[in-house]
Amino acid sequence: MNTTTTLPNGELTGPFSNVLSQITPQTIISIALFIAIAILIRYVLVWFITTLMRRGLISVGTKMIMSRIIDIIVIVTVSLILIHIVTASLAPYVIMTVLGLLVLVMFYYEIREFTAFITIQMQRYARGTWIEVYLPGHTTPVTGRLVDVQPFNSILEDVYGNKIYMANSVLVNSLIKEYNPSVILQLTVNTSTPTGEQLRLSAVFDAIRESVENSPFRFDETYTPIKSMSMGKVSILIRLVPLTTPVRASDLYKIMNQITMNLKEFDPMIEVLTV
Repeated sequence: MNTTTTLPNGELTGPFSNVLSQITPQTIISIALFIAIAILIRYVLVWFITTLMRRGLISVGTKMIMSRIIDIIVIVTVSLILIHIVTASLAPYVIMTVLGLLVLVMFYYEIREFTAFITIQMQRYARGTWIEVYLPGHTTPVTGRLVDVQPFNSILEDVYGNKIYMANSVLVNSLIKEYNPSVILQLTVNTSTPTGEQLRLSAVFDAIRESVENSPFRFDETYTPIKSMSMGKVSILIRLVPLTTPVRASDLYKIMNQITMNLKEFDPMIEVLTV
């Protein structure tokens, strides 16, 4: 086994003698400057990420993960260049390149999803925002409230409270539109009562407005189209905007029952079209 020994004249012999002989004051200065620059770059990047977090562009969890990744990259880079400066060998670069390719192949899915996670964070989709997600190749959107964005998937919640887990890469590659959730009702009433009283739409809207008061819904008076009309009957669309989610069938039933009671002389019939 080779060992390092000291000759009578003070010179070192052994496997490390050549390495130590190459360390000159100039080399030490170069190493110190490189380490200082690497530390400075690290702090600048962490400061930039912290600024993004304070402005609400990224979450605290994202900031912590990105800071750890920067630390790992800085440590590995400094180690490689120090080895290269001391040994003048390209072997460390070859080894790290091979290891990097192996990590990329083995953790391709995780890396792809985390990259999409950062993209979503930068797009500033606020938690609690209602969105429509049009998946590639699909015409019917996935709708829900954005509950959370995690490193590998995002969580949506529909109006019924059901959780929808969607991969971040799918969300990034989809068309996203903000929207307001609503319940569309179709109200069909007679245009006159058995006593000959004619229907007034203003009275219908007053009855709906009264029925919605003190309920978890808001009557959208800007959307009241007439869907159809025939001899003796008229159908009106009503949009109710839920103030809270999930939408409960019991709350919807109470409103529909109240509308029916307020318009009973016109023989109302209510149908839920969309939720």
